[in-house]
Amino acid sequence: MAFKNLKELSFEKSNYIKPKRFAYESNGRLCTWDFIESKDSVSVLLYHKELESFIFVRQFRIPLWYHQMHDKDYVKDDNMGYTIELCSGLVDKKLSLEEIAKEECIEELGYAPKNLEKIGDFYTGFGSGVSKQSFYFAEVDEKDKISSGGGVDDEEIEAVYVKVQDFEKKCKNIIRTPLLDFAYMWFLKEKWGKLKII
Repeated sequence: MAFKNLKELSFEKSNYIKPKRFAYESNGRLCTWDFIESKDSVSVLLYHKELESFIFVRQFRIPLWYHQMHDKDYVKDDNMGYTIELCSGLVDKKLSLEEIAKEECIEELGYAPKNLEKIGDFYTGFGSGVSKQSFYFAEVDEKDKISSGGGVDDEEIEAVYVKVQDFEKKCKNIIRTPLLDFAYMWFLKEKWGKLKII
């Protein structure tokens, strides 16, 4: 694992999340609810036409690592904290969602998609903190490769190429987000036959 010396720190302010507590009445009872205010995000299912492959992101996620460390049923190994995801990023700039999505494709994977197709908006974390995730699809080829990718600042991101016909076998036993499976099923329904991949 490239990440070492992980330790928990106390903090009062964060650039990314804000703890919130709301009081309310329900059936005559006074109740409270704690949640996290977090930023919205964009995600892109990137499909490489020449390689007939999806391009996913593999990266280390400390919250996942923390959960696995405290999960007595999880078998500890060198892959703890690592997940396979769609190319994604926070909506934290004064740009359109499409511009942010394209920037993330370049920063994380090195590809600059010419066109993005909006799939829809989804809401996550209903109990602990809701954020909106805007989902896009884009096709690329090697002419769209303009950098090595890998992320910015303290990110360490690896591009993972998975052929469409290998997705179910390769992703069966890996840690991934539900959106990855949804993206795959959406692709099969909306794009597979039209692209004549197999």
